Amino acid sequence: MRSTSINFDQLLYAEVLAQHNSMQKAADVLHISKSGLSIAIHQLENELEVTLFDKSSSGTKLTSEGRQLLSSISDILRFKNNLEKTATIVANPQKHQKVSIHYMNTMLKSFISTFIDNYVAKFENVQVNISCHEFESIVRRVRSQEIDAGFIAINNINDESIKNLDFTPVCDSKLVLFCAPNNPLNALNRPISLTDLKKQKFSLFNDKFHDEIFERLQFQCGPLSLVLRVDDAWAMNQAIINLNTVCFGRIVQGNLSSNTDFSKLKIIDIGHVFDDDFKLGWLTNPNYMISEKAQELLRDITAEEKKMLNKEHLFKLNLFCSVVSYSVA
Repeated sequence: MRSTSINFDQLLYAEVLAQHNSMQKAADVLHISKSGLSIAIHQLENELEVTLFDKSSSGTKLTSEGRQLLSSISDILRFKNNLEKTATIVANPQKHQKVSIHYMNTMLKSFISTFIDNYVAKFENVQVNISCHEFESIVRRVRSQEIDAGFIAINNINDESIKNLDFTPVCDSKLVLFCAPNNPLNALNRPISLTDLKKQKFSLFNDKFHDEIFERLQFQCGPLSLVLRVDDAWAMNQAIINLNTVCFGRIVQGNLSSNTDFSKLKIIDIGHVFDDDFKLGWLTNPNYMISEKAQELLRDITAEEKKMLNKEHLFKLNLFCSVVSYSVA
């Protein structure tokens, strides 16, 4: 093949035309004339020495050769975009940063509200990736330096699984049982018993500690009915209300959940049955240098979380501020 003078506009036009199968529709999307698009496609075909499109009364469609080349065209355009983005970041490293945070189930509200409220003032040039993951996944990704930080709940800061990582507490919490307002457990005038729990249907969040407690409960009670396992707060709320299930949860989850109805569920104390003390906080890797913007976002989220929790005063939580990271040896 002879040397070519293909340009990126021609490749973009071909990709858009392949999506719409119509010269007129593609021209409208590209904001060029139909004749201008036709000339550009013809020039590209001449340069490649391949007929990319068949024109008929039913539209303009890729030929078999065109279908084979389309993925390469798309790759070239994607590489071009990535190159331009990377070049912009290299030229302005302080203006374009990425922050990746993973959190355990439901506790999303403070993350999103903090980012949105402070976006223009602080984070307009920051790409923030926030997603929900299980405890083990968060620990693994913090350890491998794939993410900046993880927000976790743990009942023992000396847990072997977070060895050599830093855990910075944000607040104390209690493990409780969430249930619907009409669940018979709410009518009890005494502490809940193992017999009461055995009669319940359970839904579980994907959570290492919830699994461990449920397993211990089955050792004591025998097989229990597990209806649903899920990460999403809305789905859990639906199961509790409509299927009359119960689920383990930490009382702050109702406050920090993006599902406002979650805070309306009834709370049953189980502290006399299980170890219900937990700490919520940030998990970071001491060998990973977190950017200034990431540190600022973590501080702002922490402040927002404490504000939300203080506002509710559930179980009169003893919230505390800690500037010391517990380095788990």
